[in-house]
Amino acid sequence: MPRTFPFLIFWAIYWAALRPVSAECLSPLSAAPDWQGLGVFQQTIAHDEFTQLLARVYAPGVDLAPWFKIEPTQVRIAEGDGGWFILKFSGSSDAQVAPRYWRIAEHLPVDLAHPLSGFKIALDPGHLGGAWAKMEERWFQMDGSKPVTEGDLTLRVAQLIAPRLVALGAQVLWVRSHPGPVTTRSPESLRSLAFLTLVARGMHPISQNYTDPFDPWREHSIQWEAEKLFYRVAEIHDRALAVNTVLRPDLTLCLHFNAEPWGNPTHPTLVDANHLHFIVNGGYSAAELAYDDMRYAMLIKLLDRSFTEEKGIAESLAAHMAPVTWLPPFHYQTNNAVSIGKTGYVWARNLLANRLYQCPVAYIECYVMNSHEFFNRFQAGEYEGLRNFNGVMRKNIYEEYTDGLVEGIEAYFKRRN
Repeated sequence: MPRTFPFLIFWAIYWAALRPVSAECLSPLSAAPDWQGLGVFQQTIAHDEFTQLLARVYAPGVDLAPWFKIEPTQVRIAEGDGGWFILKFSGSSDAQVAPRYWRIAEHLPVDLAHPLSGFKIALDPGHLGGAWAKMEERWFQMDGSKPVTEGDLTLRVAQLIAPRLVALGAQVLWVRSHPGPVTTRSPESLRSLAFLTLVARGMHPISQNYTDPFDPWREHSIQWEAEKLFYRVAEIHDRALAVNTVLRPDLTLCLHFNAEPWGNPTHPTLVDANHLHFIVNGGYSAAELAYDDMRYAMLIKLLDRSFTEEKGIAESLAAHMAPVTWLPPFHYQTNNAVSIGKTGYVWARNLLANRLYQCPVAYIECYVMNSHEFFNRFQAGEYEGLRNFNGVMRKNIYEEYTDGLVEGIEAYFKRRN
């Protein structure tokens, strides 16, 4: 049983009494939406396209009545303070162009040798790696073997992808170029917010710290909540800030490796499953749409037409990465994702990164890190040429990932040119 801190409870109640009352419902570290900012999308989308995108991609099966009043010529959108923002639909003759900073393939000059000429691609290697891998629970090691750390794997893949994309004419930008966080915030700086989050969830008792990853009261600790806010929330918010205000790419590649539950990271469970899938933004639940910042961000993605590019690029990546990696598609068994497209590899799901990045996002989940097959290949390292694994001659995992991804991007742009 963790030690409780009555004075902290008192402080939380005191703080809540003094802070301004707001009717807005916001997810952690999110700013209140500027609903009037949606005005730039007036008359940029027709009624039928708006409703179809909501029904098929962004909120399929969700009762939208609490937040959207859809009429023939306009939609009234619930604001956080009880007001309604009115977005007018376009007609057959008054359609305006949706504003956005990013370009699509058709806007590039025709250059088959350099099909990505001038196209800006941001590389976003997922997670942190290095000394932070254990904290973010993307680390495991078996019997003194080389530890598997996702943040370092994704960074190495990005380093191999970059020159290949440059050779195709792209301008490569880096969301994360080194091990460690992009955010300047730390877990320590987020402890006050972590405590308030625990109080808001009704967590009791609340402790300051936890002893180790197997502490049964870890979820009750300010330390663990602050760490999660650091690497899951603050980190992605600050990456999004860089993407949207500094880098402003035409496409962001979010590079990830997948995993099944592995239990004790020092004695992990290896599994037979090994798979591949791609995620585009969508699949919002009613509970998610109730957050004003999520509803606002979803509308930005819907109205700037990110989906068409995200789906097209993801389908091209699937068509090229699947035969290179020999991986079957992953199938969600939960209701937080919607199957998209024809390949079986692409899913719409609401993730913090693909929601906040205001440009098309290709979110890649390749391999299962704690599968028997991947683990053996990972231990083999970054070898040259081919090696035999289970009777099949294979490139190293980094080269395989890179080849499939670059071929998929190249094919998409050559086809669109």
